[in-house]
Amino acid sequence: MGTRVRTGGWATPIVLTIITPVFSLVVNPGVLLFIPLALMLLALPPRRPMLVALAGFILALGIAGGGGDVLWWFSRGWALILGAWFIAAVALLPKSTFMSRGLLAVFGTAASSLVLFVTRRAGWTQLDWTVANRLRDGAALVAAQWSERLSERAWGAEAIRSIHKAADLEAAIYPALLSLASLAALATVWWLWRRVTEREPNPLGGLREFRFRDELIWVVVVAVLLLVLPLNDDAARTGTNLATFMGALYALRGLAVAIALFGAPGPVGMIFGFAAFLFLFPMVVAATLVLGLSDTWLDLRARVAQAKNQQG
Repeated sequence: MGTRVRTGGWATPIVLTIITPVFSLVVNPGVLLFIPLALMLLALPPRRPMLVALAGFILALGIAGGGGDVLWWFSRGWALILGAWFIAAVALLPKSTFMSRGLLAVFGTAASSLVLFVTRRAGWTQLDWTVANRLRDGAALVAAQWSERLSERAWGAEAIRSIHKAADLEAAIYPALLSLASLAALATVWWLWRRVTEREPNPLGGLREFRFRDELIWVVVVAVLLLVLPLNDDAARTGTNLATFMGALYALRGLAVAIALFGAPGPVGMIFGFAAFLFLFPMVVAATLVLGLSDTWLDLRARVAQAKNQQG
């Protein structure tokens, strides 16, 4: 009698699919999801006729209606380069984890985009201006909708200013946010592709297993140097984006370590945890960030597993 395989794990792609539009901001999240998926169905085995036809339809739909603004072209160009880099990573790193492949694809896409923008500086200026205007226009619309309701509150004026400050911050760090959205989109695509083509029950594993190469700590070092050295504004902004991207990854790694060490919370624990995250956001993020950074040198999960084995 065969062993029944548990096919759970739907929570992970659902959360990742939600994260993608939250972080993609002005870039169409559907483009980040479906163009890389279509490229994978076309380029990677098994190339089943129905899946190839579906991929062709998705690509045609994704690039149809050309002639849009700079964001239209950038979104599709970024998604095409992202998908190509991920396919290359899958082919060149056959035994690596998703995170190694996904990070290679994201960094490769960012580097490719940087080369293109260096050779055509006006393109970057136009894109950056368009993104900033979209975000600030959106903030102005939200502020206008809430200004009348908040005008009677003592803290209303400060709340309106916070909306505009948030838009300015998003305009400064949207490259990092887009990179995080791209990584989440690739994770969703990888999960779906493996489920469809290989029927793998849980292609991404559990959150408690989340980790990435320890050598990426040097990206954090570079980010800090760009921020503290007396360089120009472009260097400081680059450092801010690198720090934002890597900070999010290390905070997630810290959360994974906490779950591995103390166990996943139950329903009541999740409610209290969510409340703590909302009201103690800086402290919670700082704690998980420190825990994630510490895991680079201490490998806390391996130490706990080794201690349990010795006790057993």
